[in-house]
Amino acid sequence: MKTNFFKTTLVLGLSLSIFSCNNDDDTITEDANAISKSDVTATYGNLVYQTYLDSYNSALDMQSAIEDFIATPSEDSFTAAKQAWLDAREFYGLTEAFREATGPIDTESETWSLGTEGQMNAWPIDESYIDYVAAGTEEYANDYDSIIGDDTITIDQATIAGLNENINDKSISAGWHAIEFLLWGQDNTMPVDDLPGTRAFTDFTTADHADRRALYLQTATDLLVSDLNALTTTWATGGTYRAVFESLDQDVALKQLINGAFFIAGDELSSERILNPVNSTNGIGGLGQEDEHSCFSDNTHRDIYANAKGVYNVIFGEYSTVSGASFFDLVKQANPAQAATLLTAAENAMEKVNAIANNAQPFDYLITLESSTDTNFGVVMQSFVALQDWADEISASATAIGISL
Repeated sequence: MKTNFFKTTLVLGLSLSIFSCNNDDDTITEDANAISKSDVTATYGNLVYQTYLDSYNSALDMQSAIEDFIATPSEDSFTAAKQAWLDAREFYGLTEAFREATGPIDTESETWSLGTEGQMNAWPIDESYIDYVAAGTEEYANDYDSIIGDDTITIDQATIAGLNENINDKSISAGWHAIEFLLWGQDNTMPVDDLPGTRAFTDFTTADHADRRALYLQTATDLLVSDLNALTTTWATGGTYRAVFESLDQDVALKQLINGAFFIAGDELSSERILNPVNSTNGIGGLGQEDEHSCFSDNTHRDIYANAKGVYNVIFGEYSTVSGASFFDLVKQANPAQAATLLTAAENAMEKVNAIANNAQPFDYLITLESSTDTNFGVVMQSFVALQDWADEISASATAIGISL
């Protein structure tokens, strides 16, 4: 079990316990009705595919709404495009539990690699790298000569992809948050005002570089849809990576799926997306909103929920029409007491995350009310603690079935 409260690194070496060594059978017990590791990895493959498929289909809807807006720009079509982004974002958030699982989204060195995670979801953004920013915001938006403002730069998918993180990890040109910025613009209101970015649709009609801005929005959207299509295709039955995954040693495959859930709960969501914004001084008034995940649309509360729900789906082997043998089932079979502890930790984490997701106040305001050094934590830091505890129990549960994270 990993017990470091502020852990941000993962131990990725595979270490199998004596419980799984010298045993050619992949079952935890000799019971003929026992759930096997191969049952669990089969459920996971189906779950990953269905989640990516739903994300891809919702991105197609977003693509259509953005095309409609560009063709007939108006306040109504702009609102519809933004709503389509919000709807699609909900599905993508569930897929993040498949990261750090040695899969195609963030592996770059194999023949089956796609390595597109940073191209799809990198953040935070130096906004001026893409488009104009308000005077006085250069401290946190930087002061690049924007891609849209530079007529010598060709706007196409290859160029946008090639420029992504070309200077540093905040020079983002592609993905969800580039599209989000183009739709909402900077959020330069104070968190207490409970307002997202206020970009006018006329930025795409009568403003300087309106045509290039519209082309950029369309191109970035098309690139994201293409990336999601590639992930869906490779995880489909008979797909390139699905075949690789199904050929793995069962302990290796199981470790990979557990590690993705562990990483999101114990590091990316809890530390990067919750703790860091609480402690950040970036953004208007030094209040940290520049480092919240979906800062332009004020959708971070839904990001947090979707990421946690994605972890829950992996642990319990259920999503949409997919339901089958799960990691939790294996743990319950091997060590019922540990399974009960894992379930309690999962339910507590989801309860704490829902306190953010359903809060009357936006996330960028909630983080102004808390500090990581508070004696009594509020809803944001309570979710951090609960997610860290959940990650600890995921690790302990992996140990219970002979897998060391």
